[in-house]
Amino acid sequence: MAKKNEFKPDKTWGGWSSRLFLTQKQQRSLLKWSLYALMLLVLSLLQDVILCRVRIFGATTELVPVGIFLICVLEGLETGSVFALIASALYLFSGTSAGAYAMVFITALAVGVTLLRQAYLQEGFSTAMLCTTVAMIFYELLVFGVGLVLGLTPLARIFGFLITAGVSLLAAPLLYPITLSIGRIGGDAWRE
Repeated sequence: MAKKNEFKPDKTWGGWSSRLFLTQKQQRSLLKWSLYALMLLVLSLLQDVILCRVRIFGATTELVPVGIFLICVLEGLETGSVFALIASALYLFSGTSAGAYAMVFITALAVGVTLLRQAYLQEGFSTAMLCTTVAMIFYELLVFGVGLVLGLTPLARIFGFLITAGVSLLAAPLLYPITLSIGRIGGDAWRE
């Protein structure tokens, strides 16, 4: 006669996280990138629903590129550049970006300022704001340049683009503590 303890049935349900076979570190990393995506989604909704109605000298805000630049600068070149590429592609597909060239500009500028920060500058609030400011101003100037070449905007609108960069950058100091807190969640992504 067989003992009662020989056969143990399989667990029927252990939760969604155990079915994905992710370690705790990978779960924290997944949570971090999901929170970053949620932050950019909130910025996009805030920009497109509320702040699009507010005009300052004919300029409005572009919060999503500011968020992408800040996340890339704080995450570093290795993971931040991949995030900048994916986030700028999603920003393009959302229909609110300036055009297909915006994806290239955002990714290149995010990688460039992150490389500059890692090579020559120390970590901290002031350098993160400096790099985000430089990237945002160059982004707006590049978008203006493409609009000028394509005949979509007159030369006199350059101040409108610079005002857009300035007004958008007002959100960067508010986003810094949120982004820094989210960045501390998962450690290095997918490394065991």
